[in-house]
Amino acid sequence: MNELKPTYGRMELAQLYFPNICGRAAWRKLKDYMADDPSLSPLLTTGRRTFLPIEVDRIFHAIGRPA
Repeated sequence: MNELKPTYGRMELAQLYFPNICGRAAWRKLKDYMADDPSLSPLLTTGRRTFLPIEVDRIFHAIGRPA
């Protein structure tokens, strides 16, 4: 059976990485990490507020999975 991979909202994903700070601050911090990585910075220009499963995989590969 195929397991569906998740689509994450940007703040939802950010809070997985930074659970102890508010959503907006977590997003700013994740956005800074992504902006510094040439493979991830194009994801910031899509204009969407969600990341598709393939984009989430790219983020996990570049930054690592959230703890």
